[in-house]
Amino acid sequence: MKCVTIDPSFAAWRTEARTLLMEGAQPAHVQWRETDASATVFGSICPPAPGSVDPNAKKPVRVAREFLAMLETAACYRAPDRWPFLYKALWRWTQGDRAIASADDADGLRLRRMIESVEAEEREMRNKLRFRHRDSSLGPPEFISWFEPVHDLLEHAAMHFATRMGNATWMIATPHGAAFWDGALLRVDRTSEPEEKPMDFGDTAMSGEAVSGDAIEALWLAYYESTFAPAQANAAEMASHMPVRYWKSPANARTDPALISRADPYSRRDRHPRNVPPEMDVTINTDLEPIKGTLLTEPPSLDACRRCALWRNATQPVPGVGPADARVMLVGEQPGDQEDREGQPFVGPAGKLLDEVLAEAALVRESLYLTNAVKHFKWEAHGEERAHLAPAQREREACRYWLEEELRRIAPKVVVALGATALKALTGHRTALSEYLGKTIEHKGHIIVPTYHPSYLMRLTDDKVREEVFGTIVEALVFARQIADGTATIRTPVANRTR
Repeated sequence: MKCVTIDPSFAAWRTEARTLLMEGAQPAHVQWRETDASATVFGSICPPAPGSVDPNAKKPVRVAREFLAMLETAACYRAPDRWPFLYKALWRWTQGDRAIASADDADGLRLRRMIESVEAEEREMRNKLRFRHRDSSLGPPEFISWFEPVHDLLEHAAMHFATRMGNATWMIATPHGAAFWDGALLRVDRTSEPEEKPMDFGDTAMSGEAVSGDAIEALWLAYYESTFAPAQANAAEMASHMPVRYWKSPANARTDPALISRADPYSRRDRHPRNVPPEMDVTINTDLEPIKGTLLTEPPSLDACRRCALWRNATQPVPGVGPADARVMLVGEQPGDQEDREGQPFVGPAGKLLDEVLAEAALVRESLYLTNAVKHFKWEAHGEERAHLAPAQREREACRYWLEEELRRIAPKVVVALGATALKALTGHRTALSEYLGKTIEHKGHIIVPTYHPSYLMRLTDDKVREEVFGTIVEALVFARQIADGTATIRTPVANRTR
């Protein structure tokens, strides 16, 4: 019997499984054990028992990418026998038994049910996870959140939040581990024995908005501050703490942590439109020249636009609306589900919040020109719901054609960028929204006032932080109105308001 001890991660299991397959180790002759260490420590192999390995075994056949993806998702399913089961499935596949991928097979049915359970919980995590903002004086991470998954999907789902939240630092704590993001680098650590009893950290140990009352979350936060954050100051120390698979290197391949922390993670994202059905993938070419050719075309109308793939799954494009001589233009990210169905911008939940902000800023919606940086709704199915997906850089660039046309036609005196995506689309640069709150940007003859998107308010659970963000958006709109009226050339603070 061959005894294999691994860190409970798909990467560690795959490494050992590849070796076992090359040795011809049959599933019945392998015993799998999980180490109690974190994800940064890999297990060792026990001495093999006589007769458990075939010395004349051939190298394993190549495994289809789709089947490996199935195994990776199923590896998140928390079950005592998941590793031996996955190795059994892999063994059957490499022996030519393709029934393992079918629901008509007993093992295949179990594999599919594991995948469905993990995917359902990951969708729930994406929909329900909410971050709380910490007091900036406490240092990073800026945002923290708590989630109690049934399965080990933290590592599998963490990159979704990394790509959605940009340069903001955050931590997601769970009873069995935590994920940390410093704006460019992802780390996932685990514990097999979570702390379950409340602990007394004293009056000053964990002050500020980060306090949640959960001892485990506080422990992970303390771990972040004492271990992860200091390592960012030293590349050698960072490398010793993290496996290579968690690094996201900048384009020039340098691994200076200071450079990595300033790099925009959106520039290194997957370029494939995630909401395009598999049967249409053959028409999507991500080579550089075909993309350039697509972007150079000038469609006769927005309805006929095919400059990116988002039109395939959208109900219709959503153009901007407002007076042809509007002095103030508001630019959001993209249409939502309701906007996609009605063909009008800002008519969904974010639009209702925008109406509240406009009323507070003494602005009339009908006097403004409202539009989005991207004109089609990008989404993925979560059951019967269509969940929003952030547009990729290629899609923003494709739709800049229409945004620039609107800027030429309307010629507003001031443009309000609602959110980071709108700001990037307007400037053409990877500009951090947080650096320009309360300021103006002059770009190609336009005065841009950056602020948060109203939808950001829906993700905030802390009433105090929500009120501050609401006030920041109001201030930006008041500032824009004053610039348009010619009554202000510098930022004029707005008194604190209660709602």
